[in-house]
Amino acid sequence: MPRYDKAVPGTDNSVIYTSDDGKRFVFSGGSRAWRNQNPGNLVSGAVSKRNGAIGKAGGFAIFPSYELGHAALIDSLKNVHGNKSLKERIRVYAPKHENRTNRYLQFLRKRKIM
Repeated sequence: MPRYDKAVPGTDNSVIYTSDDGKRFVFSGGSRAWRNQNPGNLVSGAVSKRNGAIGKAGGFAIFPSYELGHAALIDSLKNVHGNKSLKERIRVYAPKHENRTNRYLQFLRKRKIM
């Protein structure tokens, strides 16, 4: 498996990764989280940088692997949002202007997750 050390946005929401040997790989289709190897759709910033982000696309961090993207999500949940309630976390990760936040909260309440 290639080791990616750089990534930039491509056309049509694709992401172009460059491996350590100079080869290019295009991730297209799928979700932004998949293309950016960023399961939390974390924005580019301190958490993503300390977890090895190698670029950004659409304001979201791009990671060299899913594992590093997942580690960044866990870092964010524990160290940035650790003292927040689940309701507060949902409002951060699924803001009303992008999602049906109240509907998601109702879904979780029905399943007694909150």
